[in-house]
Amino acid sequence: MRDEMTLVEQVHRELRDVRWPEPAEIRARARRRSRRTSVLAAVAVLVVASGSAYAVNGRPVPPAPPAAVTAGSPAAVTPPEIPQEALLRPMDVPLKTGVPLGGSGLAEPVRIDPVLEACGRERGVPSAAPTSRYSRSQTLLRPKEDATARGPALTQDVYRLDPGQGRLVFGMVGLLLNPCAEWQLAGSAFLGGRQVATVATHRWETPVSGFAGDQSVLLHHASLAPRDPRSGKVLAAATSVEVTLLVRVGDLVTVIALKGDVLRDTVDGTRPQGLSYADLTTLGETAARRLCPWANPGC
Repeated sequence: MRDEMTLVEQVHRELRDVRWPEPAEIRARARRRSRRTSVLAAVAVLVVASGSAYAVNGRPVPPAPPAAVTAGSPAAVTPPEIPQEALLRPMDVPLKTGVPLGGSGLAEPVRIDPVLEACGRERGVPSAAPTSRYSRSQTLLRPKEDATARGPALTQDVYRLDPGQGRLVFGMVGLLLNPCAEWQLAGSAFLGGRQVATVATHRWETPVSGFAGDQSVLLHHASLAPRDPRSGKVLAAATSVEVTLLVRVGDLVTVIALKGDVLRDTVDGTRPQGLSYADLTTLGETAARRLCPWANPGC
């Protein structure tokens, strides 16, 4: 029993001589240990990744060096997404506009003129719109005081495409225009309280091209007043016009659509005031400048 007490007393005396670290020192040691553990884990991952480079076909292959990104390379300055700054601003448009609306998307097909695309499908044109990687769109509404006009003043879509796909958009326009320079679209309308059959003539042409960016074209779409297919009688006095600007800068393509009531020269020639083709090509040049900093390759 005495031997056991002697052992307890000895342990008690030795414990009194032990220096216990302060709480702050304990926390500091824990932080250092945590950092060492993180570094060792990262080194282990690098060793595994490097070792995998030597396992190709059982022969030693040196690991590939990391891709260098310099300050002037497109990867360093061009984000894959399309920023709002790449779109036209209200001050760029020679029209009075109201509230702008916008949005962005992923993997959307390039849309040019839905009616022209419908004509192509009916006539068996083997054309498919490229699918974009990223897209951004905006609609510039008409001002509140312009109560007589309907629809937006301008719509714009910007698409980022894979390399070489942008040229296909302009090739697709050429393919569609050959069989669809003029298209008779059957439909119906209510006249005198009853539904009657109608036929509307759509015509497309490209009066101006090569005015901005790497590629550009102005697409003029005239929709003549619908008429009775049997008698040929015109059933409505309205003839609508839409102009679409297509501009490409690098891997970016923008599609800008404006309704005919903002144009100077419509098919019937009754609107002397408005935008001319020169105004529209200038707008296309401005759109190209907005795209330049965000295109790959840029300007």
